[in-house]
Amino acid sequence: MNPNNPMLDDLKSIMKEGYLEKESRLLKSWRRRWFVLTQTTLYSFKAEKTYNSPTEVISLKTVSTIKSCQEDTKREHSFKIDTPEVTYFLVAQNNQEKESWIGAIGKAMVKLNMRKHNSDDDD
Repeated sequence: MNPNNPMLDDLKSIMKEGYLEKESRLLKSWRRRWFVLTQTTLYSFKAEKTYNSPTEVISLKTVSTIKSCQEDTKREHSFKIDTPEVTYFLVAQNNQEKESWIGAIGKAMVKLNMRKHNSDDDD
């Protein structure tokens, strides 16, 4: 465990990574970002495989839903990730990539929830 930077340890368990477009919260413009999914977190970075200074850190335990949202964004291959504080709007390059991201994030959320329940049973 790296006490100075727990993100570095987390990035040892990458489940999926690739480019997605993300809508900026303030300017509402679309920016291409390198996204990295681990067992617990979805990160975005400005450059491919440059794992420092993430532009977003989304803890999967805070995600309530992830689903397609073309009607919200008016953009093909878009999906959204809802958390209590923020809704993130993302766009994949094609439908297959969109479904792959939704599936991978959903699967990671289920695994995280199962680990939490199993550790609760140990108490």
